[in-house]
Amino acid sequence: MSELYGLTKLALLNTAGYAKCVIPLDDAASICAPNNTGKSSVINALQFPLINDLRLTEWDGHDLDETRKFYFGTDQSYILLEANLPEGPVVIGVAGLGKIAGYQFQYFCYRGKLDLAHYVSENSIIRYNKLDHHLRNLGFEPLELKPSELNAMLTGGATPYDSKINLRMIPLTNVSDAPVYKDIFRRILNLHRLTAQDVKRLLLPVFARHLSDPKVDFYTVWHNAFEKVNRDRRELKALENQQEAVEALENLIDNRAVLKGRLAAYAPKLDKALIEFQSYLDEQQQELGSQLDALSQEKHQLEDKQRLYVGQIKELSSKQLGLKSWFDEHDALAQRFGLTNLPTLQSNLANIRAQYESLSHSLQGAANLNPATLAHQQQQTQKQLKSLKLQLKNLEYNLYSRLREDLSLGEVQQLTKLLNPDVLSLSTASGGDVVIHDDDAFAEQLGQIADAFKGGKLHLAGITIDLSHLAAPDMAGSEGKIQLKEQIEALQLTLATLEQQAEVAQDFTGKSREKERLYQDMLQAEEDLKRFARYSEMAQLLNEQQLLSEQLTQEEEIVHEQLAQVQQKASSLSDRRNLITNKQDQLKRQLERIEHEKKDRIDFQLDFYSGRVTPYPIEINLEYDNLSDELRSYNKHCQELKLLEINIKNTYLFIFNAGISKFEAETDEESKYQKLISAFHHLDKEREAIERRARVALTEVASTLKGLRSDLERLHRELNSFNRGIWRHQISNLQDFKIEIVDRKILVGHIDTILATSDAYQQGDTLDLLAPGVTSAERDINSAKDYLIQAASEKGGLTLSDLFDIRFKVVNRAGDVEFFDKIDSAGSNGTRITIKLLCGMLFIRQLLAERERGKYRIPIYIDEAADIDPHNQQALIETALNFGFVPIFASVKPQTSCRYIVPIRTVKNGAQNWVDEKDWIICEQLPSQDTVTAATEVLDENQSVDA
Repeated sequence: MSELYGLTKLALLNTAGYAKCVIPLDDAASICAPNNTGKSSVINALQFPLINDLRLTEWDGHDLDETRKFYFGTDQSYILLEANLPEGPVVIGVAGLGKIAGYQFQYFCYRGKLDLAHYVSENSIIRYNKLDHHLRNLGFEPLELKPSELNAMLTGGATPYDSKINLRMIPLTNVSDAPVYKDIFRRILNLHRLTAQDVKRLLLPVFARHLSDPKVDFYTVWHNAFEKVNRDRRELKALENQQEAVEALENLIDNRAVLKGRLAAYAPKLDKALIEFQSYLDEQQQELGSQLDALSQEKHQLEDKQRLYVGQIKELSSKQLGLKSWFDEHDALAQRFGLTNLPTLQSNLANIRAQYESLSHSLQGAANLNPATLAHQQQQTQKQLKSLKLQLKNLEYNLYSRLREDLSLGEVQQLTKLLNPDVLSLSTASGGDVVIHDDDAFAEQLGQIADAFKGGKLHLAGITIDLSHLAAPDMAGSEGKIQLKEQIEALQLTLATLEQQAEVAQDFTGKSREKERLYQDMLQAEEDLKRFARYSEMAQLLNEQQLLSEQLTQEEEIVHEQLAQVQQKASSLSDRRNLITNKQDQLKRQLERIEHEKKDRIDFQLDFYSGRVTPYPIEINLEYDNLSDELRSYNKHCQELKLLEINIKNTYLFIFNAGISKFEAETDEESKYQKLISAFHHLDKEREAIERRARVALTEVASTLKGLRSDLERLHRELNSFNRGIWRHQISNLQDFKIEIVDRKILVGHIDTILATSDAYQQGDTLDLLAPGVTSAERDINSAKDYLIQAASEKGGLTLSDLFDIRFKVVNRAGDVEFFDKIDSAGSNGTRITIKLLCGMLFIRQLLAERERGKYRIPIYIDEAADIDPHNQQALIETALNFGFVPIFASVKPQTSCRYIVPIRTVKNGAQNWVDEKDWIICEQLPSQDTVTAATEVLDENQSVDA
């Protein structure tokens, strides 16, 4: 058997009255506790993660605000699901956000198994705002999800997190079926509310992909189909009664055609005469305009020159300003550096830099040493310097040299271990500190001393001194004189540095300020070097710049003279332009008199060419002398045409008000009038056309109803196929179970009447619904019409659901057949629950992808399970598991037919409920009654615990 996937565990923390609750979901379980202790609250909590749309949830009459507060009263409230999926275990959580967030909640998920210890730290439940960080420290990667994202992930829809985690455990054939699935799932968590009407309502969306499920407003359909037919008949009668008005309309249209022909002939002739009359004026205006254009062009040329000269003056002025700035800079630099030179500035910079670097070094040394250390270093350095100076002074004539004359180097080194090194540096010259009176005696004495050294030890009377651990001082001869001088100079420099550091240490703050001042002086000295270099360059260019300034001044004077000449020419142009404009004004007044005669023209408002136009037969010749009279006559005829148009419209309006409106759909008025007149002359053909349209209307009504009838037949076929598929699996303790469709005979019969009549018409039968006499077929049609209109009006439109009812066929193991129109009217509680469970489970299976049905566990809830006998319980469990569902029983006493018994106990003096995994009782199916007794005893013991 292939591995099953799906939910394995439900856990509640600090929610719904539970301090802790862990429920198994991988096999049948019996939740047992006294009534009103929260059994339903545990199962209803599944609606949050698995339905995740509170509009589709059911909370036993409580509103959503109460429900959120009940389940998520704090930000330490959690509903947690563990699921085993093909890619491994996952956890789906719903976390409360607390009172400050309006008792809202947040979805999250991550890969891994559910461990409630991960949600507790220091004996306290972790707040949700710290949970993400806590879980990541444990190695998980939690994701926050929106409800729509969680819904898509559960049902296989696309989300941005598909590459990170897979939560698909509801493998719907179409993701769009998710709302239907949620509705059914909500019902199987609240089976006591499931009715036959719910089953019928859910039946249609379950099979929706096979149905069109139209909604037919039969009154509107019938009215729309026959409205035009009835209207046409009324208009036919009205047309027969309006003979005089139609004939008058026809005469008006004929007169308008003659007048249009006259005006159409005159209009272009008159327009041409007016144009020719104005040709002279146009030529004069053109000539004067040309003269003005020439003046304007000359003016533009002068303006261009003026702009050019003004631009040159600005450019020269700008250059002069630049030179002035250059001379000002040169004068300022000359005043600053005229009495100095480059070596002086460089020497000044070097001195300042040396002072700055020396003081910086002293500050750095003083900052790291205290005055006592500096004093000690000075003392030691002075002492070394004094010793070296003494060695240098007596380098050739000192005691060390004298000892070397009589003793070997090793003997001298042994001897110096006892003598002060400074003693060896004392002078043996004439007048020195060491006076040798007798060389022989001194040599003999030294020999005796040297004999006292043996094996690195000094042997004297009564004493032996081990000198092997001492080092002999290094004494220099005359060959180390240069080396001594270098050492003395280094010590002197060191001593000077230490003295300076000591001085700085005594006034560290002041010396720091002095260092900053020296730094600014050094920057200024560097800047002076740069500016002196600039001054040197400018001094070399001084003469050249002065010569350039003089040249610019001369050029500027020349341009000013040229600008004055241009301005003088521009003033003379203005007088010539005034003469020409005066002539144009005279021509304009002459043209206004002509326009005054033309102002009464209205021909632009009229249409001479469209519609019927009778050609004008007389030749037209217009003279300039009587042009105004011709124009006046033309305007008079235009007024007559306008009045004719008004009379035609009023006559048609009279006919329209009499009840003839069928031609209003025509957008062209001329076509509308002609069709009205044509219909008047062909009344017999109009009668035949109306009869044909009446038959077509019935066909249209039938085609609308045909969709409903076809859906009903298709639903019969689909449900028969569905019922046959049920018995591929073991169905509880029943021998047979079917959901049957029962047609509503009267309603369906009337629909069939209309469909059959329409089919007969299409096959050649005749049917005149407008004839005075009424046949039996017509009575049937009218009866069907009235019934369907009434039924559609009462229901707001006919749908597939209005055409049938459902009933349940149940055959028990004994072979007894029963039919139930209502589930709750079934005989036994076990049969009722079986029917409800079967409907819910089978509908959900119908929505699932066929290859994955039964692969994922889906929980179902059965309340008051103790009312079902153990045999039926076992049958229900086997049926549910066979279909891929896991039943959860709730009852006061444990039901041993389940795999798990989960007792609910109370803690904190009954204030909260508690269910731990260690409380679960795993049942093995044994023939003995001892199992029931043992389980009951354990339950009673657990429920009495008050921790």
